[in-house]
Amino acid sequence: MKQKRVAIGVDIGGTKIGTGIVDGEGRVYASPRTIATCANEPGEVIMANLLSLLKETLTDVADSNVQGIGIGCTGPLDTKRGLILDVENLPTLNYYPLKETVERELSLPVVVENDANAMILGEAVWGAGKGARSVLGFTLGTGIGCALVNEGKIWRGHADCAGEIWTSPYKESILENYVSGNAVTRLYKEYAQEEWPAHHIAELARNGDEVALRVWDVFAEALAYALSWTVNTIDPELIVMGGSVLKSADLYWNKVNHLFRQYICQSASENMTLHPAMLGDNAGFIGAAALILKQ
Repeated sequence: MKQKRVAIGVDIGGTKIGTGIVDGEGRVYASPRTIATCANEPGEVIMANLLSLLKETLTDVADSNVQGIGIGCTGPLDTKRGLILDVENLPTLNYYPLKETVERELSLPVVVENDANAMILGEAVWGAGKGARSVLGFTLGTGIGCALVNEGKIWRGHADCAGEIWTSPYKESILENYVSGNAVTRLYKEYAQEEWPAHHIAELARNGDEVALRVWDVFAEALAYALSWTVNTIDPELIVMGGSVLKSADLYWNKVNHLFRQYICQSASENMTLHPAMLGDNAGFIGAAALILKQ
């Protein structure tokens, strides 16, 4: 009997690391696994925990043909050498030989990619962007990520920095200080002198808190500007937005969808569609698996 082709997807964040088994149709097999990143532990400890997690995951695919391991990780990265570069929330893994270590220990091919690129690749081939020729994606979480998938391929740019819009100038600062989970927390603290996580500020807004509502309006305006810049430059077929802050989309989605169209070419506005990501909490590792199965 022919073995099923699958890949292991890994999603490395500053808080947690997730793994899952994915087949060529984007289906998830067995139960995904998650561990705490423990980002301030020595790099060797984090890697030992990751390898242990991967070995456990591999026990669930003993009867399958594992094509490799795709790893999505917050950037910046050196994707060719498989290195995490200067990443603030993974300080002990900076310049750690991630790809080389995992390949040596598990004897499987490994691809390392920016987490936003991986997630939007997954959405482009199996999720909200399936069937579209060009998909512009935004990931709204602790920070903001952006990626372009064209004809099923990630557009990485000359220095692997395509989509790194977080550092783009906005008002007196940078975009990420206005469009991210951290930005929501920062703005509420600035306006109300109270510090809460973004999901709590969303609940305050739903309950009529005027300061919280103001924060989400500022967030929506900044996101609309970011969408207009990128759409005017790239002219994609559709836009996909995902990430943890998507859970608060009821507070900003309609305003963003209306506002950004005022700043893009009319023909683009008439043909552009804005979609929420479809792959849910598994989007990170599903997209990482697509690096092996679809690139």
